[in-house]
Amino acid sequence: MKKLIAAFCLLYLALPVSAGRLLPDNLVIGTLGAMDETGIDFVRDDRTLLQRLGALIAAEPSHFALAPGVRILDDHNRFLLSGHLNNLNGRTVGVTFDQQGNINRIWVLGDDEIEALKQRQAQTAP
Repeated sequence: MKKLIAAFCLLYLALPVSAGRLLPDNLVIGTLGAMDETGIDFVRDDRTLLQRLGALIAAEPSHFALAPGVRILDDHNRFLLSGHLNNLNGRTVGVTFDQQGNINRIWVLGDDEIEALKQRQAQTAP
């Protein structure tokens, strides 16, 4: 009986781990670049052809400031400090922006999450 109760307890504790993580709808997918004291380089991956042509005429910003309370989550949903951002150079991430245009949340994405987000965006596109 004790083994059965212990097995149920372990199963109950393992459920949140297998649930995955919820990513917001306004997530912008892109590639993380170098970081300096003024901010971080971020290049969007989901630009349309018209946006790419417009970038030839007017430069699109690729350097963004980090919000004071920026939250960084790795692909295992663990919090990282902003000093770890240089180690994520070239990784595909999802970011959200605050009202001032600063990056306030960064999610390092795994391959399966990238595919799921691309499928979700393809379904919502007109």
